[in-house]
Amino acid sequence: MKNVSICGSKLQHSMPFPNIIQAMQIEGVNVFCGLIHTEDPEFDGNAPENIWKILVKKRAFSCNYRDKNLILKTAVNAPEDRFYTVGSDFVGQVVALGAEVTEFQVGDRVIGNNSYPDSGVVGLLPGVSTNSASKEYQSFHQAKLLKIPREMSDESAAAFGIGGQTAYSMIRKLEIKPGANILVTAAKSNTSLFVINALKHHNVNLYATSTSLRFEQELKDIGVKQLIQVNHEDNDWLTTSKDMGQVYHEIGGFNYIIDPFFDLHIGKVISLFVPRAGGKYITCGLYDQYSEFTGKDFQYHGLPFNQILATMMLNNIHLIGNCLGTTEDLQQAIQDCANGQFPVVVDSLFKGDQIREFFERTYNAKDRFGKVIYSYN
Repeated sequence: MKNVSICGSKLQHSMPFPNIIQAMQIEGVNVFCGLIHTEDPEFDGNAPENIWKILVKKRAFSCNYRDKNLILKTAVNAPEDRFYTVGSDFVGQVVALGAEVTEFQVGDRVIGNNSYPDSGVVGLLPGVSTNSASKEYQSFHQAKLLKIPREMSDESAAAFGIGGQTAYSMIRKLEIKPGANILVTAAKSNTSLFVINALKHHNVNLYATSTSLRFEQELKDIGVKQLIQVNHEDNDWLTTSKDMGQVYHEIGGFNYIIDPFFDLHIGKVISLFVPRAGGKYITCGLYDQYSEFTGKDFQYHGLPFNQILATMMLNNIHLIGNCLGTTEDLQQAIQDCANGQFPVVVDSLFKGDQIREFFERTYNAKDRFGKVIYSYN
């Protein structure tokens, strides 16, 4: 079995299999990554612990922003003679079934079902299916998987689960009205790219922010009306960004704001809503997930907390938190993707011994646009 892994610096000397281990840096932290070979797992579908489980052979996987925390934590704290698999999105093929599994067949292609806050099964934890998507073989409870149609490519499917489920959940919760003005922050982030593509077929005016205009045309091609350049170190985008100020005065403010990094943006965007109109702000994550491992303190910029709450109160703004989505959200996203209505932005594909190249492109490449995929095929 192959395992794309974060490795200890002395792992090569303690493994019985030939492995590829390479060194790199992420956020200034030394990271060893590698392709580690281990024995294929055994799977007895009649064993009591496996009767509801499915053994999956991965075809491809990808990493998300959340994986960066786990990678850096492993690089800083893990023993030098161990390795840890990573990744939270994947596409795989069913190779064995538990005795009680009836809704899947050997040969089905599947992705993870990250249903939250309810897994659908009593006693089965909700949320992300795995933190080890890079294991070539892995078993899952059947409720943690969904079949995908043949119209979805492996590349799209390997990037899909968390982004698709999250985007459709947030849009459902917002109850967006036709003709609305929507702002999506961090336009080049993977979550925002999923949201932008999901909004393409809604009758809305879509604006987005980014620290550069490098991918302005690409973002316009997928539905952004205007990309607004901003500076994260500013405390107030309304007065410091000429383009933001112009857009705000032209449209009278935003009705909805979708933000994947609340600690980076909320203090700057909360004043951008239509005054006293009851806009909705929704967020699904935070930016500062790894500063404890890099030694670089995160610096907040924006309105202080009491002013954020006062602005929300005086303008009747709804603050909505979102974690992943329901099974139904993911099913709808899969259907729309298969029908060509919800494309996935894929940046690049790596294979074989291109382990360092995969991680470099995922986390260090300034010109990355979309998800980076590693394929076992």
